[in-house]
Amino acid sequence: MPGDAALGTVLRDLRRARKLTLAAVARRAGCAESQLSYVESGRRRLHPWLAERLESIYDTGGVVKSLLTSGDAASCTSSGVRVSDDYVLHVQVPGGGGSVPISRRDLLASLGIGLLASPTLARLEQALGDVRADRDSLAVLTEALDQYQAAARILPPSRLLDALTSQVAVLDGLRRRADSTLRRGYLALQARYAESLSWLSEEAGRAEDALFWTDRATQWAQSSGWTAMTAYTFVRRSMMAVSFAGDGRRAVDHATAAFEMPGAPARIRGLAAKQMAFGHALAWEPDASARALDQTMALLAKPSEDGRELGQRSVVSDDLYAIFRTTCDIYLGKGESAITVLEPRLATLSNASARTATITRAKLARAYANVGQPYEAARYAWQAIDEAATLQSLSARSELHRAVPVLRQWHKRGEVADVLHRLRGDATTA
Repeated sequence: MPGDAALGTVLRDLRRARKLTLAAVARRAGCAESQLSYVESGRRRLHPWLAERLESIYDTGGVVKSLLTSGDAASCTSSGVRVSDDYVLHVQVPGGGGSVPISRRDLLASLGIGLLASPTLARLEQALGDVRADRDSLAVLTEALDQYQAAARILPPSRLLDALTSQVAVLDGLRRRADSTLRRGYLALQARYAESLSWLSEEAGRAEDALFWTDRATQWAQSSGWTAMTAYTFVRRSMMAVSFAGDGRRAVDHATAAFEMPGAPARIRGLAAKQMAFGHALAWEPDASARALDQTMALLAKPSEDGRELGQRSVVSDDLYAIFRTTCDIYLGKGESAITVLEPRLATLSNASARTATITRAKLARAYANVGQPYEAARYAWQAIDEAATLQSLSARSELHRAVPVLRQWHKRGEVADVLHRLRGDATTA
């Protein structure tokens, strides 16, 4: 039976990150080396018994099992069917405590305004009673988040949203029972989960969910006294203004709030300045964009311990600076320098993050359109359209739609007409 190539890639990355060979893992898991190889290549399905053994070998805190069981939910959300606000989440209790079904609606109400009068949430509270709210549990949930974030570079958001939401439910229950010395740590980790859920919801095109989780990240960051995250949530709002509306001025407003927030570390102010540069470029303000980009480079070059886990981390610094600068150039209608910078980096970006590579291909489509090369623009657009659908990337789709006004001048060319038709269908579906 065919397997899941994307999940296989995640499993391969987990194994390689731990410097384990196929033979070593197969021996410990009690399976043939060829079976594990077929699972990693997507040629064979991952069975639940093998998922459980890999979970133990890789020590991922429930991540492997949650990704395996998320496949059915993914098939619904990726097909364009809207998921009910009141569907059931299955929360895995740490330490082998089994799975507890809870109402998603009740959970979100509880997280948002503190309502706990729900039978499903009461069952979860009871199930968590035997789990210690200590540093070990906090460490396990922190490691799990790192694994989910790595998987998000490859998998569509629908494969991850329920699993991350379930982990927030566990964190919220443990945080209420943690002693005062650990409570801030649990709150800060809740804020990190909420920020990841905000970004994944944005990529999935769910504006209301993205805003809900951004608000929760702000709430929990402020409660824990984490200024870096509080400021970064305004950077996230700036990103959403770009992705959902292409509103440069609104993006600048949100980013400025983060940039000017007292106590915000240099890294977060640098990411805010980057969003200001993007917003000014979208508003066709090249001088203001250039000034903000200079501030970005200067601030991101400074050492900054707080907030280092926030923002883009799958791309090395030099490439990140190049992407920032070329993105502004593309928004301002330029293309030559962007093509020169981005094309040679595609292979590296693909290895680091399939999602970032797809967004970069969408930007290259616009860059080639800007310099009057419709065939190359259409070629990159086709690749990005297909990959954006697979990965569920609103960021890539937004970049493609920003290229439409430029592409329309060649609407009589067959390859461009086909791209425009696909993008019109995408806009209607969205």
